Amino acid sequence: MEEQIYTLAFKEGLWAVLFVTLFVYQLRESRRLQDVAKEREDRLTALINDITKQLETLATKYERMSYDLQEIRVCLLKEESRK
Repeated sequence: MEEQIYTLAFKEGLWAVLFVTLFVYQLRESRRLQDVAKEREDRLTALINDITKQLETLATKYERMSYDLQEIRVCLLKEESRK
């Protein structure tokens, strides 16, 4: 198909050929940039998902530590009340 477009452009003159060449280049470059952006988006999404999992793990550990600390406080208060 490109060949047919270039053939028609050659019939129209140098400026038509230059325009078609630039237009085809722009389309290819745009497609390449979209692919690069998609790859970057996929990597960032994976990073965000990984960070989310790590934060969930930290939140769980924090809750456990908080619960353990409460238990320790209760035990200490019971020991103090016995004295």
